[in-house]
Formats: sequence, C-alpha cells, structure tokens
Amino acid sequence: MIFPQPKSFRKLLLIGFCFAVLPLLVAVGYAAVYMDQVAKQSQQAVYQAAKATQTSRTLVEILTRLERAGRQYQILGDAALLKSFQENHELFARAADSLLEFQLDKSMHDQLQGLIKIENSVYRTLTRQRYNSPAAKNAVEKFGVASDLARKVLAGSNRVIDTEVQVLHDMAATAQNQFVWVGLTLIPTIIIIVITFSIILSRPIRQIDYAIKTLGSGEFNEPVYVTGPEDLQYLGQRLDWLRMRLAEVEEEKAKFVRHVSHELKTPLTAIREGADLLDDGVVGNLNQRQRQVVEILVSNTSKLQQLIEDLLNFSIAHTKMTKLHNEQVSLDKLVRRVLNDQKLAIMAKKLHLKTKLEPIVVNGDKEMLRVVIDNLMSNAVKYSPANGRLAIAVQQVGLDARVDIIDDGPGISDAEKHRVFDAFFQGEAKATGHIKGTGVGLSIVKEFIQAHGGHIEVTDNQPSGAHLSLRLPLQSYNEEAPIVDEDRLQVF
Repeated sequence: MIFPQPKSFRKLLLIGFCFAVLPLLVAVGYAAVYMDQVAKQSQQAVYQAAKATQTSRTLVEILTRLERAGRQYQILGDAALLKSFQENHELFARAADSLLEFQLDKSMHDQLQGLIKIENSVYRTLTRQRYNSPAAKNAVEKFGVASDLARKVLAGSNRVIDTEVQVLHDMAATAQNQFVWVGLTLIPTIIIIVITFSIILSRPIRQIDYAIKTLGSGEFNEPVYVTGPEDLQYLGQRLDWLRMRLAEVEEEKAKFVRHVSHELKTPLTAIREGADLLDDGVVGNLNQRQRQVVEILVSNTSKLQQLIEDLLNFSIAHTKMTKLHNEQVSLDKLVRRVLNDQKLAIMAKKLHLKTKLEPIVVNGDKEMLRVVIDNLMSNAVKYSPANGRLAIAVQQVGLDARVDIIDDGPGISDAEKHRVFDAFFQGEAKATGHIKGTGVGLSIVKEFIQAHGGHIEVTDNQPSGAHLSLRLPLQSYNEEAPIVDEDRLQVF
C-alpha cells in the first residue's frame, strides 16, 4: 500500500510529532477514564458502607422503641401504646428492607432475616392476642434474642466498611498494575514510532547529502533521486539538473582542451620538423652560432610537446566523465615497453638498471597504465644522478599487483610526501635533465590509478632516493604467488 507523501518537510515533521504524541495522549485519556471510574466506584462504595451502617443503627434504635412500646402495651393494654408499637413496626420493616438492598455477606444476611422473622412473630402475637396474656408475655421475651441479633447486624455493617475498604485497596492495586502495563506498552511504542519517523525523515536528507558529496567528487554519471516530501523531491530534481549542467560543462571543458591541444600540435610539429632539418644540415652546413640557435629550437619544441601531452593527460585524468577502456593488460610486458622507450635516457645517464618483473595480468585501460608507468619512470630517470641506480619491480602482494619504482636521487622529504601528488606541485629537489617539469605528472598518475581502484604512495623503507609504490587490484587471486614482506621489499 502506497501512502500519499506530504507536500512539505514541515508537514512530515508535524505528522511524526503527532504520531509520537498520540500514544501518550491515548494513555493519558485511558488513565483519566479509568481513574474516573475508580473514583465513582470509591464514592459509591463509601456511600454504601456509610448508608448500611446508618441503617443498621436506625434499625437498632427502632427495635429498642419497638420493644419498649410492646412491653408497656403488654402490661397496660393502652391503645396509644399499641398504635406506637404498630408505627415502629412499620419503620422497622422499611429499615430492614432498605438494609437488605445492600450487598451483605451471608452471615449478616441470615442474621437480618432471623431478626425480621422474630419481629414479625412478636408483632402478630401482640396485635392478635389479649394484652397480659401468656402468649403476649412469651412474645415480648423474644425481644432479648432480637436485640442480640440487631447488635450482630450492626457489627456486621462495620465489617461492610472493612470490606469496602479492601475493595478500594484492590481497585487501587488494579489501577496501579494497569498503569504499569500501559507504561511498559507505551515506552516501546513511542520508541518504535520515533525510530520509524527518524528513518523516514533522515532518508531524504541522506540522499541529498550523498548527492552533494557525489557532485563534489566530480561524479556526474549517477542520477540524483530523492524520496520523501514534495519540496525535498523538488530539491532533488534541482540537484539532478545541476548534475547534468556540470556534466555538460565538464564535457565542454574536455573538448576545449582537446581542441586547443590539437591546434597547438599542428604548428608545433611543423616547427620541430623544420628545426630537425636545420640540425641535420639539409639546407646547408651551420656555423657555431646557428647551431646553438637550432639546439634552442629543438630543446624548446621538445619541452612544448611534453607540456601539451601533460595538458592532455591532465585533462583526461581530471575528467570524471572519461570511461576506461578495460582489457587484459600484462604489467610486466607494459613495463618492458616503457623501459624500451626510456632506453636512450637511461643510457645517457649511465644508470644501473635492475628489474624484477613477475608475469601479472590486470584488467584496466592499457594506455592509462602506460602513461602511469611512463611518468613514474621519467621522474625516476630525471631525478637520478649520473651512474646512479634505478630499479623497478612487478609482483603480487596478496590480492593486489604491486609496482615499485626506486631511484637513487635526492628523494622526497617528509614535508612533501602528502603534497607530491597534488597538481602543479614541484618539490625542492632539482631534476638533472634539460626539460623542466610541469608538476602534473604525479597528479595524473594518482588520478589514473584511483580510476582503476588502486592507490599509490611514497614509502619510507629506502635509505636514499625515492621509492614510489602503486597497487592495482587483481582480477583473480593466485594462491601460488610468493608472499612479499611489504616492509622489507628490496630490489637493489
């Protein structure tokens, strides 16, 4: 069953508050009704007990007057005394009937019935027999037994008070138990309602927070979807519009960089080819000063070409819309290819190269991984001194493929380790090559590695030089691969 969503977050909050308060209101209402019933029953019980006691005392008083009038009539035979006796008999009968209406225990009820029976017997005898007759004398003697029964009835009415007090105590205990059970039921009910509405209220907030974090990280592929009240849904729609707009801007930026890079490469290629022709002496032999000018042209065109390539790679690395062209990539073969490309630079510095390349295959974008290895190797060669040492290792560590590149250069200071992968950051160490870096190479490496689900770091286990280690997740785990002690990795 789908419930209609409220139009605003405020209404949803108000509904949640009402649902949270509703059980409390129900409990208070139940307690008020129950206590009202208890109060009425208590009032009725007190009234009944007091009335029963009062009626019992009235009955005793009437019986006393009845006995006095009966004895006097039996001796004197006065008609006025007989009339008084008859009037008291009627009062006694009404009082006895009134007392029978109360809830009496069996003992008191039997005593009252016995008292009524004796009084009726005496009344019939005195009204039908001649006064001072033996029957009349015997009848008035029964008043002694009647008086004893009347006192017992009065004592029984006092027990009625005790009984009603016990009933009130039982009712109070019952009310207390009822309130305890209501409280035990009320607390978890309110907790469940509060938790439920907390989840309902926090869900759209979490969705909005997740959408903002996703947009902030540059991920524009996932649509923004927000559930809940209509105003928050509208906010989600605006965030989705912002996502699409940012994606368009990102795509336009990438297109602009590609277009500018292409337009720069075309004249640069012509300039570099012309400089190479001049350097080769195609147009004639060059004197010393002319050759110096040509060398400047060749050097700066190479630098400009490197800058353009870095610009392209940097644009690709920071464009989140770029999709990986995944395929099976042999890391050891890729490293050998890069080493072959860097062969002249390594030979020019007379570097001592050592490799440890295990056959490892990962799933990734081959060109991106080539750029990663090439940038790391270029940096290692560039910062290594002449006749220095250079090492590269490819091996499996647990569920990851690990690539380590170690040089014998000035290394990376502790203060720069956390900034070395930032874009356009250039450390204090100076490269020994002719072409100055742009400070984007390691930033490109980090972005490409993270795009493959891996990470790169500067390790601390080298006495000198720099040691950069990157990890890429393996497609499958090779249980036969040797376990590498990460803290004691030595390639030299």
